[in-house]
Amino acid sequence: MADYQAVAGVRAAEAKTLADSGHYLGAVYLAGYVVECRLKTYLQLNGIRFPRSGNEGHNLRGLWRSAQFPPPPGHAHLFMDHWGTELRYEARLPADVDPKDLLKGGRELASWVATRIRQASSRRGSASRRWIG
Repeated sequence: MADYQAVAGVRAAEAKTLADSGHYLGAVYLAGYVVECRLKTYLQLNGIRFPRSGNEGHNLRGLWRSAQFPPPPGHAHLFMDHWGTELRYEARLPADVDPKDLLKGGRELASWVATRIRQASSRRGSASRRWIG
């Protein structure tokens, strides 16, 4: 099984390095993979099936719906609207979108999902402790 949580940490560090040096398109692109990996961590932890390859395997909206999360607000919604694997073929972000707002949205999404992962892990841990006795 893939260690999506570990991959999310690596991509987050890479995205930060790119953003800190002004390479916003690459940072936004990698931030999407952070969100994707965290969503897959959550889904895997909760035994929810999800696509692991192809377009649907990278579809943040589809993964978000699979997790049955509420619609993301604000910057997080902006990120979800603009992120896709097709960014890898772009030379620049759309002129009408502030890359810092996109990155803020990516961080909000990743953080929100990370909180749900911790909550789910905590519930799993307490459930298994009850059975141990």
